[in-house]
Amino acid sequence: MTEREKMLAGELYRDSKDGELFQERLRIKELIYEINALRPEEDEKKDALFRKLLGKTGENFYIETPFRCEYGHHIEIGEGFFANFNCIMLDCAKITIGKDVLIGPNVSLFTA
Repeated sequence: MTEREKMLAGELYRDSKDGELFQERLRIKELIYEINALRPEEDEKKDALFRKLLGKTGENFYIETPFRCEYGHHIEIGEGFFANFNCIMLDCAKITIGKDVLIGPNVSLFTA
């Protein structure tokens, strides 16, 4: 069983600096940096990057930046989702958010 499979199964796993999970998070940090550095008028590009980052999205959603997560593809958001500034989603395990959910500023969701 890989460290990723252990993590997603809720089992004890190792997250060493030379391991696959660390390297994956490093790639995701680059993508999140790009998202958070976009100018306010670049909504279409931001949308496209969030669709690349997240595991599943509805057709219409909006996430204010800055935004942070660990992996991104363990996050699923439904149609009409909105997250305000400073949303943090630590997605070692799956995060599933349904349709028409609104999240206020400075909200953090943690899974383990």
